[in-house]
Amino acid sequence: MKSNIWNKLVLWISLGLLLFLNFYTLVHAISGWVLGIVLLLSLFFAHSFFSHRDERFLNRASLFLGILILSIQTAFILILKANIRYDAFWILDQAVEMLETHEISPVISNAYFSQVPNNYGLTILTYWFLSILKALGVPSGCFMRAVQFFNIFFIDLSLLCIYLFIRKRKGVRGAAFFLFFCALSPYLYVWAPYYYTSTTSMLFACLAVFLWECIRTSASWKKQCLLAVLMGILCITGYKVRATSLIAYIAVILYWSVFHQKGSFRRYLRPLLFFILSAAVSFVSWKGIVRHYAPFDTTDTAFPISHFIMLGTYGPDGSFCVDDQRYTISLPTAEAKRAGTMEVIRTRLSENGFAGNVRLLLNKQLNCWADGTDAYMQENNLCSGYNRLHAYITGSRSGYLASYAQIFRWLQLFLVCIYCIWALLSLCPRLRKLFPKILPESARLFEREPGTDLFLLALNLLGGMVFHLLWEAGPLYSIAFTLFSYALAAEGIEMLKSLPILNTQAARTAVFSSSFFCLLISASCLLSNWQIYTQEEQVLTDFVVNQQMETAGEDGPDMETGQIWTQTFETETPFNVLNLYFASPENDENNSVYQITLTDAYGTVFYDEPLYGITEVYAPAYELTFDPVIPKGRTVYTISIEAVSQDMETDNFIRFISQDTSRVDLYPHGELSIDGVPAGRDICFRIVNRHLGTLASKKEYGLFSILLLSLELLLVLKSFRLIHQKRRPVS
Repeated sequence: MKSNIWNKLVLWISLGLLLFLNFYTLVHAISGWVLGIVLLLSLFFAHSFFSHRDERFLNRASLFLGILILSIQTAFILILKANIRYDAFWILDQAVEMLETHEISPVISNAYFSQVPNNYGLTILTYWFLSILKALGVPSGCFMRAVQFFNIFFIDLSLLCIYLFIRKRKGVRGAAFFLFFCALSPYLYVWAPYYYTSTTSMLFACLAVFLWECIRTSASWKKQCLLAVLMGILCITGYKVRATSLIAYIAVILYWSVFHQKGSFRRYLRPLLFFILSAAVSFVSWKGIVRHYAPFDTTDTAFPISHFIMLGTYGPDGSFCVDDQRYTISLPTAEAKRAGTMEVIRTRLSENGFAGNVRLLLNKQLNCWADGTDAYMQENNLCSGYNRLHAYITGSRSGYLASYAQIFRWLQLFLVCIYCIWALLSLCPRLRKLFPKILPESARLFEREPGTDLFLLALNLLGGMVFHLLWEAGPLYSIAFTLFSYALAAEGIEMLKSLPILNTQAARTAVFSSSFFCLLISASCLLSNWQIYTQEEQVLTDFVVNQQMETAGEDGPDMETGQIWTQTFETETPFNVLNLYFASPENDENNSVYQITLTDAYGTVFYDEPLYGITEVYAPAYELTFDPVIPKGRTVYTISIEAVSQDMETDNFIRFISQDTSRVDLYPHGELSIDGVPAGRDICFRIVNRHLGTLASKKEYGLFSILLLSLELLLVLKSFRLIHQKRRPVS
């Protein structure tokens, strides 16, 4: 690599900005520093373990880790039975309808596909996938789980691409340790049911990076051209799934502009031409495919790009705002939509001022990356049924997994900062010359050109972070770029492990002291808090049934005066709370009255009270509480809603929300009937068990204590052995 102004600008600005964004997120991230240190030390010793194993063992370890990850993902889907929701559900729902109509509908799901044509790509891919399953005789009731396993395919193939990229760049040791790092991550498992563009689009970015590496290292121009054709096809397909897939190609261009060798353009000219040609053919083909499956005009209904930028200027952190969406829908033409949303953007940015806009950008970064859970509790709480596992994932005891996820995110950010700092230090010529003189054993750390190993992955991560500083922000948007972050974090461990100062006796003593200190602190905390967790009762909430899908109140029939709606559900779990979701009424003038009744299959009445429209309530649900209902085995219950009085003239009454189940039934254990006639819908409701209980049983707390203290004791013994081995004289 020649040192010129362009190279320095790209390297310094990209690494510096990536360091700033990760460090700013790090200092605002939630963390448990004791467990964070324990996890960091565990990774240190794991890296040492991998470093002293031969290639055969590492290949087998990589295979084992891959199978382990896949097995846990499979178990997570089959046991949790979480359903996809909102935008992801509309894609599945539309794809199932297309099995009969073979076209995307402009009116389904509140005209969703007239407004969001950027989701046509994934909808069509889902339709093709389900068409194959239908031809194989797979029943439609299995489609929800099928697309979630399809989602695992996208996630794990993305993981394989990064693994192979690292293996080509750093060898099997670095790749195997990267897989180990990923296996410890909770995200690969909680993502499994998330079938949406956040997970599926990562494959196209990771494949782009890996295929570029294959082209770069291939000696055969025919192989290069073949890979370039594949890369062009995937480029456009990835763009159709999610536009952020193009960030990978921008990263490749920047990377090549910095590290290309003299005459390399001529070498890559033929693959470049094949890439452009295949991308052009793919682009034209996809236009034809979309025109075939969506033969309607969306010119005046589609959200413009400025709509999503407008969402990114809302509130303190650029989150989604339903009022912004309704505003864009209300504008009649494409020109009006662009002009209206741009005017909102200008107004908000002007009102924020310079300091306010800087705060907005930083808050959007935190919104995407700081939480550490990727919203898994919200995304996984819409399930077909609930069991004991749900309490630890989405229910009363979900804090344990959430805490681990947040600690892991904190460590991930910290290690990416280490990577950036070391890469920046290696850019300083004086330091590159000074370090080997002061510490001769550090010379090997500077043998490689700065950034040549994983800088391409760093550019992808930076591109994802910067993009969402401008776009709508949300925790799910970090998913598509997390594997790039993991690769840099694993590299950060290697860089820390390779620092000469960490090979001194003082450093080894510090490691021993840290591990021993963590053991003492953990033992003290576990002993002092055992009563809080195992004896002190608190109000706990667990789901029994959750059919909270649609809350906008824009879909489904309104109740008519005198009608009786009955919704059935099944459970064998005690419950005492019923939530009924509604469209916001004008409470001050709403004189409607409804009789709500809850009975079981034997006619026993558990609740029979009127619900008044004027009742003050927090949207989006009425909450009805009653004495605990304790089923004797699995029992069918019926919720009855009778419209006693409604003001139909002023159109001011409660609108109970319902969800169409004619294509995909999110809750197969019940059904809505109107005056005794099945409606092909479910009302949006939730049954909850709110009860007094402890945060953990004595057995659970004891098992957790034993596992944690055993791990920390092992770290103490390993670090003590390290000191002892270094002190022994060499014979």
